[in-house]
Formats: sequence, C-alpha cells, structure tokens
Amino acid sequence: MKSIKGRIVPIISLLSLAATAGAQEFFREFGSSRTSGGSGRLSPSAEVFTGNDPEGLSPITPFDEVGQEEDYNMRLGIFDFVIAAGFGVEFNDNITLANQDELSDIIFRPQIDIEGIVRFSDTNRIRIGVGLSYAKYLDNSDYDTDGLLIAPTSAFVWTAKSGAFTFTLRERVSYQEDPFALSVLSNTATYKRWENQAGVQVDWEANQYTKITVGYDRYDLWAKDETFKSQDRGINTIYFRPSYQLSPYLTVGLNVSESFVDYRENQQADGQSLLVGPYVQWKVSDRTDVYLEVGYQQSTFDGETKVEVLDADGNGTGTFLEDNEDTSGVYAKLEITNRPTENFKHKLTASKTAELGYGTNSYDLYHVEYSADWGFAENTSLSPNLFYEYYETSGNQSETGSRFGVGIGLHHIFSQHLTMGLDYRFLMKDSDQPDADYKQNLGMLSLYYKF
Repeated sequence: MKSIKGRIVPIISLLSLAATAGAQEFFREFGSSRTSGGSGRLSPSAEVFTGNDPEGLSPITPFDEVGQEEDYNMRLGIFDFVIAAGFGVEFNDNITLANQDELSDIIFRPQIDIEGIVRFSDTNRIRIGVGLSYAKYLDNSDYDTDGLLIAPTSAFVWTAKSGAFTFTLRERVSYQEDPFALSVLSNTATYKRWENQAGVQVDWEANQYTKITVGYDRYDLWAKDETFKSQDRGINTIYFRPSYQLSPYLTVGLNVSESFVDYRENQQADGQSLLVGPYVQWKVSDRTDVYLEVGYQQSTFDGETKVEVLDADGNGTGTFLEDNEDTSGVYAKLEITNRPTENFKHKLTASKTAELGYGTNSYDLYHVEYSADWGFAENTSLSPNLFYEYYETSGNQSETGSRFGVGIGLHHIFSQHLTMGLDYRFLMKDSDQPDADYKQNLGMLSLYYKF
C-alpha cells in the first residue's frame, strides 16, 4: 500500500488574483492563482460557472467568443497568432506550505505564451494556445522545475458550424508542479503531475429560443512522484444541458451530468457522481449579470479508500485514512458581475459543492470570493481580491478547516507591448488536524512583453 506524504488537506479552490489581460494573466500562470485542482471535474458544466470551477481551469472558448482578427498581430498563411513573453521575480516566505520551520526563497519565473487561430472559413476554425514557463529557486535548487511547465490554459480546439449545429473537439494538456496552486497539500514544495482533458460537444440551436448541448469529457491525471501515485485517475463524463430563453434578458436551463471516476492504484475508491440542477442566467441591466444554479449532487464509491499518513520525513505513522462513505445533497453556485463605470468592475461568487478527496472519498466545500478591477489612472489598474472557504471531509478521521486569502495587484501598461505588474498575496489556513495550518506571504514583480 502506498502512502501520502504529510497531511493532505482536501481543499481545491484558492485565492484568485482576478485579471483581464496583460501582466495580471502572466501572474496567474505563475501559481499565484489557482491553475488546476488536479482531482478532475465532477461535471464539465462547471465551466459555465467561471468564478469557481473546481479545477480552476479557464473555460474552453466557445465558437462565438473566439478571438477576432484584430486580436492577433502576426500571420503565417491562414494562421493568425500572437506571441508574448514575460519574466517574474517572486518572493515566497513559505515555499513548502509548512506549519513550522518555514523555508523562504526568491524564485525566477520566465514564460512564453503563443495564442492563435486557423480560420478555414467563417464557420470552421481551430484555436491553438500554449504557455510554457520555468521556476528557478535561488536558494533551494532541489525545487527547480523538472523540465518545462505547461499552463493548464494550453489548448487545441476545433469548432465548426453546420446549419443549426455547432461541433467542438477539444484537447488540453498541462504539466504542473506547484502544490499551492492545488491548495490540497501541506508540508510539501512540489506536486509534479501531468493532466489532460479531451472532449467532444454538440450545440443545437433548436429554434430562436431553445438550445440543447450534449457532450462527452475525459480527464486524466498522472503523478510523476511515487508519493502521489495513488492520485492517478481517469474520469469519463457525459452531460446534457438544455436551455430556453424566456426573454432577451432571462434564460433558464438544466444541467445533467454523470461522471465515472477510475483510480489506477487501489488506495482511492473508484466512484460515480450524478449532478442534476436547474440554472438561471439573468441580465439584470446593461451593467449587471447574475448566474444561479441549484441542484442535487450524489457521489457513490466502490469499496474503501485507505491511505497511510506519512510524517514530514516521509516515514509511516501507522495512522490510516479510511473512508467508505457516499455523499449526497444540495449543491449551489452563484456569480454576480457588475460594471458600475467604464473603469471599475467587480464580481462576487459563492458555491457549495462536494469534491473528490485526497486520502478520503470526498469533502464538502463552501466557498465565497470577491474580486475587482479598478482602472484608477490612465494605463494603471488596481486588482484586489479576497476569499473565504470552509470544508469538511468524509471518512474515519473527518477533517474540518477553513482558509482565508487576500491579494492585491498593481499593473501599469507602458505601451501596447509592455506591461509591468506588482502583486502581493496573503494566505492563511486553519485545520483541526496537527501541523496542517500554515501562513504564506508571496510577492511578485513581473514584466510582460507582447510582440
């Protein structure tokens, strides 16, 4: 039986330094915001809820929202694209997310991004994006990136329209090592894993008011370190999403999905998850939009999850996390966006969901988050963000805990090509398990250049 190092804290959502473009997006990809939760979504319908996707993955761009020609400044045949590069210097006072004996370091983070689109016709196109980066630790070189990091936003998406039908094929692969981006680990500096998401989706505009979406999604995770091999898994999801436009300002719909979770090792129990819930999209005014989804979520597991907890030195403690519990109940997701002026926009999100566990079958997660973007001067913006979340795990050693985070970013656009960012984040976690608490301060200075 394999073990898991440290006390694994099953919490996925984390502080998101909300952003729109430029250096802020550059900062997000460096792990100062959530990138990929690692457990795999229970339903791809989470993509429509942009404020609290369990994985933190950006939505795969729908057909009608793909970048326009003016968004790209280079062309190679029928391939329009843009290239951007950046460099970040990060100071982190607790790189291992430890409760005591914290390690601090300065980390250098170069990155390059390529985003483009191939237009075969007005109704047939491919979007390609890739983000590559590296982390170099000044004092703790053992934690340097093992190869290149591949951003979770990297994607290959083919979309085509035929009459009332829109067909989408998508593929997204990433390689990540940052445990903080997952927000599920304590007392460790790296969690090296490959992730892949692939799927097919069909959207049918049945009539002027009715739209029906069906699809299939496959998510895989492979951990590189033997310590985390128990988390290797594949998730197959089928989903159905009809909607009806009651008025130009109000749309109602239904989310139905079924997911099948298959762990490759025998420590975590395989499972099956059902999600059923109505939703409402309401354009309250030209400046305010509301999304609300409330429904029923049920997860059943085949057998028992049993994982030994290791101490900080990697030695067995003789304590096992054992869990054969199923879960069911209400889930809810709310997102309110508002732009009171041209220079200020803000968003409030809240959710209650059941997520796949680490060392347990599942956990209930309550999350609320506020973010804003204020252009208080020409070419200069301020982006504050804060969140609070509470969780409770299943199993024989049920854990409860909470996390609080606050961050702020200051960004200045020197020209259409060059942006500079200065960001700070504070994170605090409180758990009823020993040595699972920690505090972390992180600051980053970044430069981002768009060719």
